Amino acid sequence: MKLKKQAKAIFSVAGGKGGVGKSIFATALGVNLARGGHSVALVDLDLGAANLHTYLGIIKQTPTIADFILKKVSSLDELLIETSRDNLRIISGAEFVPGMANPAHWMKLKIVRHITALPADYIIIDLGAGIHFNTLDFFGMSDRGIVVTAPEPGAVMNAYSFVKAALFRKLQGVFKKHPDIGPIIEAKTKNPEEEKKFSLEWLTEKTKDLAPDMLPLIEEVEKDFSPALVVNRIDVGGKHVLVDNLIALCGKRLGISMKHLGNLPDVPFIRDYLLDIPGFLTAFRGERYLEAVRGITDNLLPAEQLTVPAGNVKTSFDDDELEEITKFIETLDESIFSNTNRNTLKLRLYFKPSEVIDYLISKGVTHKIFYIND
Repeated sequence: MKLKKQAKAIFSVAGGKGGVGKSIFATALGVNLARGGHSVALVDLDLGAANLHTYLGIIKQTPTIADFILKKVSSLDELLIETSRDNLRIISGAEFVPGMANPAHWMKLKIVRHITALPADYIIIDLGAGIHFNTLDFFGMSDRGIVVTAPEPGAVMNAYSFVKAALFRKLQGVFKKHPDIGPIIEAKTKNPEEEKKFSLEWLTEKTKDLAPDMLPLIEEVEKDFSPALVVNRIDVGGKHVLVDNLIALCGKRLGISMKHLGNLPDVPFIRDYLLDIPGFLTAFRGERYLEAVRGITDNLLPAEQLTVPAGNVKTSFDDDELEEITKFIETLDESIFSNTNRNTLKLRLYFKPSEVIDYLISKGVTHKIFYIND
């Protein structure tokens, strides 16, 4: 099947703790983008505990992503259903089915490939709360991850734990094939005391000794991994010491920059609209919330500089394809790597495969696996 990325950007919305307003915000973000004339696809990937459709007033039985996982349909495109709002469609999440909440790795990759091919300007993925591998993997595969929290000690610490786990998962994926760096990252994740000492600064120092040629890749991960923060139930424009502490902690302990996109006001009567969040946003009582979402949207969109790839060059690859490309890179002449080195390029495949392919093509290197088969 021919799959090609069509969206300008894919955003994932996550939270370290349930009940912080993550799914309502994901819905509101989608509604706001759709009202601006953009086509939007909401995708509920809270596997096993889906409820995104209810916020759009969809309470009847609909096809769900379970139909794709169970191979009842061949593409996610077939599962898109219309909502009450123009330009806004949704793929409902799966109700509980044994094993559904923990799909195999190959299935997660397949889901991601099909999500990127959905016909929409923007795709918003609503993820489950917590640090399950599925949530971390989908968060890391999106163009921009957004963490929603509330100004409460438990919620803020859970948000920090989520960001840390997502960073670990990203680094594990990038360096899993490296004989020296991969094992030390793995060792840190398995030892709670050692894990507390982990930071990108620590990893950089270790890499200077073990594999200095990998330093540019760590710098690239540091630059690329920049989760955004939205704080619910706090005055717009206001500050809270716990939120400031969270951003400072991510910088000091992990070595990453976290952008605060904005706040969402505490609007108790939103509970009266839990079956019609779009209606809430257009009601008088939802004006403050909608204005906050608009501000967050304005802060979010300028940050993504993504362009939709042209032609038939693939943008995502499964593990077998990545392995085949890795072997192919091994056969190339050394002159191809004038601006980088062979090992860095091989590992970068697991970080930004499309950019590696673009680099090789720019050097006049081609292979049939780079392209979509018609």
